[in-house]
Amino acid sequence: MLFLSATGCGAVLRRFPLRDPLWVDADDRAFSPRPPSWYSPYIWDGMDNAGARPLAENFALELDHEAVNVNALDEVPTSSWFTNRLGRSALAPDAVARGACDAAELAIPGVDQDVGGPFLITRGKPDGSTHGFFVRDRQGRTFLLKPDSELQPEHASAAEAISAAVFWAAGYFAPCNRVVYVDPSELTLEPGAQADHSDGTHEPLTQEFVDSVVEAAAVDGAGRRRFAFSELIEGDPISAWTYEGTWDADPNDVVPHEARRDLRGMFVLAAWLGRIDSRQENTVATWIASDDSHGHVRHYLLDFSETLGVLNEDDALARRFGHAGYIDLQYMFEDFVTLGLIERPWQHVELGPAGTTLGYFDVRTFEPEQWRPGYPNPAFDRMTEHDAAWMARILARFGDAHIRALAQRGRFTSPTVRDELERVLRGRRDRILERWLTRLSPLTEPRAEEDASGTHRLCLEDRAVTSGFREAASRRYEASAWALGSGSARSAVAEPTSEGVCVRIAADSAPGGGASEYVVIDVVASTEHLETTAPLRVHAYEVGGALRVVGIERLEHVEGPPS
Repeated sequence: MLFLSATGCGAVLRRFPLRDPLWVDADDRAFSPRPPSWYSPYIWDGMDNAGARPLAENFALELDHEAVNVNALDEVPTSSWFTNRLGRSALAPDAVARGACDAAELAIPGVDQDVGGPFLITRGKPDGSTHGFFVRDRQGRTFLLKPDSELQPEHASAAEAISAAVFWAAGYFAPCNRVVYVDPSELTLEPGAQADHSDGTHEPLTQEFVDSVVEAAAVDGAGRRRFAFSELIEGDPISAWTYEGTWDADPNDVVPHEARRDLRGMFVLAAWLGRIDSRQENTVATWIASDDSHGHVRHYLLDFSETLGVLNEDDALARRFGHAGYIDLQYMFEDFVTLGLIERPWQHVELGPAGTTLGYFDVRTFEPEQWRPGYPNPAFDRMTEHDAAWMARILARFGDAHIRALAQRGRFTSPTVRDELERVLRGRRDRILERWLTRLSPLTEPRAEEDASGTHRLCLEDRAVTSGFREAASRRYEASAWALGSGSARSAVAEPTSEGVCVRIAADSAPGGGASEYVVIDVVASTEHLETTAPLRVHAYEVGGALRVVGIERLEHVEGPPS
């Protein structure tokens, strides 16, 4: 076998205990009191992450390490930060495009229906890249309405709806965002309404402010205005959460945020969508009350309007989005030393067939590993190959039909824009899969079976195949197995399936074989003339004649028989 001949000595084995993998991290235990709100100025957060923190870390002695919140199957358990959705369960394209929205409120699967008023404007949102206001409908539900910018017609509203749905399907907490058209005559300003600033200050909300927001929105043939329509999230908002450290006010928050795989691996999703503002200002921790005094914290992502090719009035800055940070010390130093003679990818970006609506969002200049947010992100900076491969396996579940439904969610008036967005999302997805599904093993979802003859079958899904990224006919699999108790090799035969591979393993035929036996199975996947990934090592116990999987390892290189 390929991986047996690559090294002459055995590897020290990591042993897993005989127990089920952890799929739920119980970090929603009720406590009291409710954590206090806090505020970090936008400028300070940007300067800290762009300059102070990177410089300080150059002098730190911190060693790189893998993420902490990972279970025995190399997956992230469900928690107050992340919920396993598309990564573990099949979701129909319309369910993915709908995101966190209630299906009953949509007239057509995957497409928004317009909402009817009247709406009472209760407070204003004067800060951020786009102004807006909150409204309450006749059922008492609260929504945030924001228009598109004149610089990019239909962009912000579509980006909000599409990207929120993507992050929700991938597993994060995100709001129900939609694109809707509203009749201005159904908007009424509530007496005494206030405009809330992000620094905690308030001022009266004026009709002039409301009129300016409405006038900024695009108008259709019936005189209705186009808005990004965001439903209020569950819980009482506390404040933003950070991408590093823990929060002392939350006793459930014990894993440093920069050591969370769900936050590290988010880099891959941000790169796919071009979410350049992946920073604490676009997050919120909410208080989910269980009674009058107790509750727990949930962690949401907000404001996705800067995804899918946002532009800026400074075109030179917009061309750099995704390629360099707002203040990029590395590139600044390199340009200083070389007098700016190094050729950069942003010098070659162009507007595509979608024009300004999708800006410079493209496939041609997209290099997944080189993508950069606007400001350095503490969790992104610590992402490892394993973290990125985890998110790539989730991204592999976004098929072409899902992407088509997501593009329709943008409600673009031009079919060209819709089709171009679909093409770019497919192309960027495939580049990500090419980078992060071809080194560590894409095999996952181990399932143990046993046939009538007592032969064990270990079946694995190959995300490279089920995603359509690689053709099943071109895949090759090799397997080996060892029983550590007896110290002997087991017969292991890899048999390709339509979704991956099943490995037939001879059962223990020795006297007293009913005793517990530790079995290790290595499986290598490869594609003819392309790649051979490192092995997936499956750990199992043979108990009472049945095989019970207890853990997996994605090895980074070929190893010999475990010892």
